[in-house]
Amino acid sequence: MSLARAELERHDWDGISCGCGKAAAHLLPSLEIILAGGASGAVRSLDDHVLVQSVLMPPAPAVCAVVMAHLADGLPAAQELEVLWLLLALVAGEVDGDSVEVSLQMRCEQTVRDGLWLVYRAYLDAHSLAAKGYADDVLDIVEWDPARLAHYRSR
Repeated sequence: MSLARAELERHDWDGISCGCGKAAAHLLPSLEIILAGGASGAVRSLDDHVLVQSVLMPPAPAVCAVVMAHLADGLPAAQELEVLWLLLALVAGEVDGDSVEVSLQMRCEQTVRDGLWLVYRAYLDAHSLAAKGYADDVLDIVEWDPARLAHYRSR
């Protein structure tokens, strides 16, 4: 079993409110497509559910955990751009304190920080400048050691 599959099964998707107002369980088909290696369009289909414009919604931390587990499993080159874009959107997402809990962004940031080396691996192995840029932007947000980030950027 893949780490991403285990992480996907760990969450109570029926108990998480989606950004569209339904239970987040309806996101599972899109997440399944991503885990199967077919990100084209599946990542963007999470718009207005996990993120509404740039505001994070309650499924964001669970989706972030699945994405990080997917990175650990090994990200297919064809997916890297969209998946790294999603990861950046999750750690850079805004919080609307009137409508969602303010800890969503902090929870996503901590999940990515816990898997920091996976993001560095994505940065070093990026197949395009855009993907490398997304990974770099994620690192810019979550890395607590500016000297380490500067070292990797100089490579």
